[in-house]
Amino acid sequence: MADFSRTTARYGDRGRRYVHMEVGHAAQNIYLQAEALGLGTTVVGAFRDGKVAELLGLPAAEEPLAILAAGVPR
Repeated sequence: MADFSRTTARYGDRGRRYVHMEVGHAAQNIYLQAEALGLGTTVVGAFRDGKVAELLGLPAAEEPLAILAAGVPR
């Protein structure tokens, strides 16, 4: 989830880019940890933003950027 206003307040418009970079870094860490634990994971980018935000009870200022599913591979 991201609240772009927190980053753009400090870095201006390029703050949006930094938020997306951080999402990628966080996802990479999850992939590495999943591998270390013998789990599988994947990033899901095709989801309904509003539905996910509603299900998670996110504040209006926050929006979901990616979903990572993890589990035991077949």
